[in-house]
Amino acid sequence: MIAILSDVHANLEALQAVWADLMQRGATGVYFLGDIVGYGPNPAEVLDFVKRFEFSLLGNHDEACLKGPPKSFNAAATGAAIWTRKQVCPDELKGAFLRRAEHQRRVVNWEYMQKLQPSRRIDNTLFVHDTPAAPGSWRYVTTREEADAGFAAHPDVRAFFFGHSHRPGVWSEKRYQEAEPGQKYPFHERVMVNVGSVGQPRDNDPRACYVLLEPDGFRFYRVPYDVAKTQAKILDCPDLDPRLALRLGKGQ
Repeated sequence: MIAILSDVHANLEALQAVWADLMQRGATGVYFLGDIVGYGPNPAEVLDFVKRFEFSLLGNHDEACLKGPPKSFNAAATGAAIWTRKQVCPDELKGAFLRRAEHQRRVVNWEYMQKLQPSRRIDNTLFVHDTPAAPGSWRYVTTREEADAGFAAHPDVRAFFFGHSHRPGVWSEKRYQEAEPGQKYPFHERVMVNVGSVGQPRDNDPRACYVLLEPDGFRFYRVPYDVAKTQAKILDCPDLDPRLALRLGKGQ
């Protein structure tokens, strides 16, 4: 069984809890759909962690760390992107004392991020961060029209998995269903699956969310984690907006 994760956003506590849960359920591998960093307080540690996965995709916050935040980012996201880059980019501490091991860690993680792509196809399944209609455009799939565009763009793809909006759910070519944790969703029809977010859920449920891919279907799982610990780290960092901590407790 393969676990599919997305949008950790530098939340180490959430990622560790999800890892423990998926291992207990017998997952044999992990596919990660992007946004390793951004918003959260542990970008370097999360980068170290995700390198063990079968593959990771590029998310818009990963790109913002690499290239600088776009104008579309709000103030909290912009500030987090600038701070994150300072924590992981090997060139950000020029003239400062940096232990050789830490510098090498940054080099390895930076090179890893630079190689990330926004989509990956395996057989008749497409994995993207944002929208299957235009991977890397950083557009969302939140409406019937947006889902239809994704289906139409890849007529030979049976299943699509993505994240980006942090709201888990399942689109078919006929209907939309909100995610029900533990419920089996069989592959009876073409589906487009938003796997939700590990590190910053936005469906009013603060628990981390991921999907476990089974031979004939998939299930959503919700995992509680030490939200207060992550919140305290954010609040202790003057460069991160306190609202990023508050929203974690509300699942928003």
